Amino acid sequence: MSFILDALKKSETDRQQQGSAEFSGVPTSDRRESAPRWLWVLGALLAINLAVLLGLLLRPNSPPAVAANSVLLEEPAATVASEEPIAAGTNEFAQQVAAARQNAPARAEPRPVAVETVRDDPPAPTILSTPETTNTAALPTIHEVQANGLVSLPELHVDIHVYSEVAEDRFVFINMNKHKEGSRLAEGPLVREITPGGVVLSQNGTTFLLPRD
Repeated sequence: MSFILDALKKSETDRQQQGSAEFSGVPTSDRRESAPRWLWVLGALLAINLAVLLGLLLRPNSPPAVAANSVLLEEPAATVASEEPIAAGTNEFAQQVAAARQNAPARAEPRPVAVETVRDDPPAPTILSTPETTNTAALPTIHEVQANGLVSLPELHVDIHVYSEVAEDRFVFINMNKHKEGSRLAEGPLVREITPGGVVLSQNGTTFLLPRD
């Protein structure tokens, strides 16, 4: 029995030694296998593309604006240069027109043509307006109203009598005092109107005529 156990142990020991020898015979690499080279190339290309894209996005826009300003500044210069020949041509044309006007013969003025107007109807007569005057013929004289007792006045006489178509130019001297229409005598009557025949006076509601003679 012990012999069998010894044989089994021996066979187990031999088998373990053979297994360890097989494992020791397998070569082991001291360093890990490096990554493929194409992965590094691809990563470098992606980094370059990303840098270019960021540069385009972050680049300032001031240079195009400066270029646009330079274009705008150059355009007025070209416009001025193009206007100079036009202005010169305009001045020459104006000088030619002025010289032609000076050398042109004087134009004869047309003679007036007499036009006769034929009227079928005779012209209407012209009516001259005359200033309204009081009808002195219907007024009683100062002597009549004194005789009737309507007024009581001292003696009044016309020294100077000046009559005009213009009311402002009329005046009289009564008892050596100058009066115009609308003035009042020292004796009381009001000078209402100066007529060709005398002076129309009014006293206490009674109107009468003071003759010039």
